[in-house]
Amino acid sequence: MAIEPSTGDVAPPFELPEAYGGEVVLSELLRNHIVVLAFYPSPFGMMCAVEMRQFKSMYEDFKKASIEILGITTSSRFVLSAWRERLNLPFPQLSDYGGEVSVAYGVLAGEEGALRGRSNRAVFIIDQRGIIRYRWVSPDIIQAQEPDYDAVLSLCRSIADEPNPSPVPADNTH
Repeated sequence: MAIEPSTGDVAPPFELPEAYGGEVVLSELLRNHIVVLAFYPSPFGMMCAVEMRQFKSMYEDFKKASIEILGITTSSRFVLSAWRERLNLPFPQLSDYGGEVSVAYGVLAGEEGALRGRSNRAVFIIDQRGIIRYRWVSPDIIQAQEPDYDAVLSLCRSIADEPNPSPVPADNTH
């Protein structure tokens, strides 16, 4: 079992396919942005739609502070393309189809139950040095709980107001 990263740890690097094509590389985004990772179990799920719509409604506020939001789930890029289009989401939706990134962040559901092999609902804030500054994981994947969206935005703004840290070095492992 992978060790779950905590606040203060270096964020596990990744490169994942985006719903509309191309790849998103975390280390490249961190050069110019604070990054919010929003893991969720299932596109087209009721609470997943609530969460993504809430981030969508706040997206301009995040964007003004140079914060990028990434939705991440274990569904295929093709499913995510339809999902992103249906909700008209302005931020990337990433396919962690094999679940490796969800495992690295400690949010992949167990092997039993209806949601096995899916990401739990979780939010991570990663600063430009690649450090996890906030970690929230739903205590129960079945009982849909939401993060405190206002607290996420507030913390992101506080991080953005800090003196400019040196950005994370490029990840040359891919």
